[in-house]
Amino acid sequence: MVLSHTAHQTVEYLRVAPAAIWILDYFLTFEHEVRLFSNMSCWNIVTVMFILARYAPVIWIITEIYLTLSPYSAETCVTLNPASATSLFFIMSAAEGLLLVRILALWHNSRKMKLFLLASYLLIVVAMVICDILLAVLLESICTPASIPMVSDLATMEHLIMGKFVSAALFELIVITLTMYHSIRLRSDGIRSISRVASTLLKGSLLYALSLLAISIINIVSFALPASSQEKDGIIDVFQGVLHGVLASRVLFDLRDLMDTGQDEEHDYLFTSYISLPRTQRVSQMIPMTVLHAESNA
Repeated sequence: MVLSHTAHQTVEYLRVAPAAIWILDYFLTFEHEVRLFSNMSCWNIVTVMFILARYAPVIWIITEIYLTLSPYSAETCVTLNPASATSLFFIMSAAEGLLLVRILALWHNSRKMKLFLLASYLLIVVAMVICDILLAVLLESICTPASIPMVSDLATMEHLIMGKFVSAALFELIVITLTMYHSIRLRSDGIRSISRVASTLLKGSLLYALSLLAISIINIVSFALPASSQEKDGIIDVFQGVLHGVLASRVLFDLRDLMDTGQDEEHDYLFTSYISLPRTQRVSQMIPMTVLHAESNA
């Protein structure tokens, strides 16, 4: 069944419109980025993740728009599809990495929980890499001009793309669950009032994870439901990549603001700096803002 002209235009719009969202957010947060880099003494893993989440969407958007609007060719298929998949991997892994940094701040005093979170993150990254490798191999046969793509090959391709979204959704679900559990545990321990910094960290982590989970689920449903045409599949996957990049940037900016607040005001909680700290360096010299410590004035 062939898509009608109106439906075809709708699909194209849904795959092109996210570019406007990224451009708008970029200019709205450009001042934050300038301030972030102007106050940064050295680069670190969080900086790299931020740059990937911030600028990889440019490659993702360009390749997806070109694939959507240009006439089909085998050369374009073989070249741009892997580039698109790779850029989406960097966006999603960097965004989930920054989300990991945020949740690690909440569980700074639990070694088992930190190991579980790190293992979960590495697992979803490996899963996405495997999906991309299998997808690249499959595309070589699908994009070959002399061959006619089998329905089973196209279905496998959709499942591999969906696998990346499922991996991200699982990690986001873990973050949501552990964030809520952390809040419940504080109250069960008799801690009724926490600092504004810690409260903002809890609410922000939950908001970011819920937003990412929502769009991941929508994409999973989009690929899982039967479509009347191949063009309908993944009509909002571009938005997935853009949203991951946009929210990842805001995660880092928010953490920076929270760190500044924690340093300027007297709270029971203050920010230090990294997932694992070298013994020879001060905390304030490492990656900004990831582990939340309680001051002991006793």
